[in-house]
Amino acid sequence: MRLIYTKLKLKDLSQGSRIAFARQFRLMTQDNISDKLGLTGECKRRTMARYEEGERNPEDDRF
Repeated sequence: MRLIYTKLKLKDLSQGSRIAFARQFRLMTQDNISDKLGLTGECKRRTMARYEEGERNPEDDRF
C-alpha cells in the first residue's frame, strides 16, 4: 500500500486557521479534538467548526 503525502498549507495566521491546521496535521477529527478539550453536548463538532471558522473564540482555559 502506498501512502500519498500532501503538504498542508496554513491559510492565514488567525486562531481558527491554526486550530484547523494543527488538527489536520495530527490526522484528528473535530470529534477527537472536542473530546480532548472536554467539550460536551450534542453540538460539540459544531462548536469546533465555529472555532475553526472564526465565528467563535475558545475560552483561555481550553487551550
